[in-house]
Amino acid sequence: MKYSAASILILLILGSAPVATANYAVNGPESAGGSTLAADGAVILEGVPYVWQEINGLCAWATLSMVCQYLGVDLDLHDVLAITGVGFSFAYIRYNDTLLMVPGALYQQVEPTEFLANLYGLNQTVYLGSGISNLEGQIGYLNSQGINVGVLSSQEDAMQLMKQLIDDGRPLIISVDPRWLPAHDYDEFRMHNSSSGAHGVVVVGYNDTDGTATIMDPGVGSFGDSFGYPIDGRGNYTRISYPNLGLAWGSRDWISVSLLPGGTPVQDVPSYLGPYIRDRLLGSSSSYAPGSPYGYIWGFGEGAFRRMSSDMTPDGLSSYLSVFNGIPDEVYNKALLLLFIGLGLEAQTTLQYLSFRAALEKLSFLMSTVDLATFSTEAAKALPHFDALADNRSLTNPFNITPHETIVSNTFHHLVDMYNSTGNLTSALASVADNLTIISGHLGAIADSWKAAGLALESIWPTNPLIVYAPFIVVGVSAGVILAIGILRWIRKKPSQ
Repeated sequence: MKYSAASILILLILGSAPVATANYAVNGPESAGGSTLAADGAVILEGVPYVWQEINGLCAWATLSMVCQYLGVDLDLHDVLAITGVGFSFAYIRYNDTLLMVPGALYQQVEPTEFLANLYGLNQTVYLGSGISNLEGQIGYLNSQGINVGVLSSQEDAMQLMKQLIDDGRPLIISVDPRWLPAHDYDEFRMHNSSSGAHGVVVVGYNDTDGTATIMDPGVGSFGDSFGYPIDGRGNYTRISYPNLGLAWGSRDWISVSLLPGGTPVQDVPSYLGPYIRDRLLGSSSSYAPGSPYGYIWGFGEGAFRRMSSDMTPDGLSSYLSVFNGIPDEVYNKALLLLFIGLGLEAQTTLQYLSFRAALEKLSFLMSTVDLATFSTEAAKALPHFDALADNRSLTNPFNITPHETIVSNTFHHLVDMYNSTGNLTSALASVADNLTIISGHLGAIADSWKAAGLALESIWPTNPLIVYAPFIVVGVSAGVILAIGILRWIRKKPSQ
């Protein structure tokens, strides 16, 4: 059987090389380099460090690292994955016809950024276009978290904000459609005419004379044929024309984020960070979805992997697909769902694996005054099970959905082929039952590890029932993750083909 992509919107994640730092200090506004007027009329923020994304899916956190470092908060990408808790977070829902797996890097962005900002004395402001859905409701939620919100009514407003911040020596994170970015890496998006939803870049300069802005793009080299660190410098102080910037940024409703110094840093970071990570690992709904009446239908943290372990079995998959009994083209559509489940399982566990591994390695530096030996031992037990399910190709080659030699890919492609050719779901599931048992076992082992690691942190910081987190904001105000959701056309062939 053969598959082809009719249209694909991708998930892009980017990363940087780790820098071991144990102590972090927030410098005052005077410490960040100011803007410089170049001879050609360009206004440029000099000295913004380039942070490359290591893989598809981490651009929000790479851009955050760039801005933090420029403002004097010395946090590399892996530090950010640990401090925001995204490396220790995962969400899963199976409810009626819905089945979603959401790694921490994609589940929340505004809230984890605010947590980091509060720890290090930074002030976050989120800017939304006036045409964004449910604008007043989103502003209300953000304000309830103590997050400043600005509204941009037009491209003129957005450009004025960008220029004013740069004039003041401040970079701006913006959410863009990468099809309009200059790097050749995005040619495949342009070829497929595929919007990838949202990607994050940092604006660090502008030039009214030639009508260009200067950006830092962490996404180049994070996927496709050019995968690898961009040693040619593309993405680092790259110019983009005002028209293309307007198309890229305007497609995302002018969503942007600024971080400014001026707050008071927390003196005892472990006392705040430890309980936060504990609640992420143990799946506390008050941490993931506080105030939400729908939090109970989700699985979070270790609970997410435990539910997935139950659902990635013959009985679990059969039960889920039974919701679609009797629909038109039943076999075709159920087979398509199985393909999506397999692709999603591999890609999302890969992204979580990379985020978790990086965050785990950094945590001992970030909390060097605390004995984390038991926690580290228990958490590390998840790593081989993540590794067994993960494959970087699911993120680096997002337009290629052909099977490759991994247990998840082989299992679900074989399952789909069998079901599509026979029309018998029970026998198709039976043909891969042993592999599904192995996959389920790995997911269950990850759940056990995360639970044990969370309990190790609870022994240091007992759960406080009086802690109430701010309401979770379910909005698309990402600081710049490229979320790719696709429509795949299934081409069914005779078994002989």
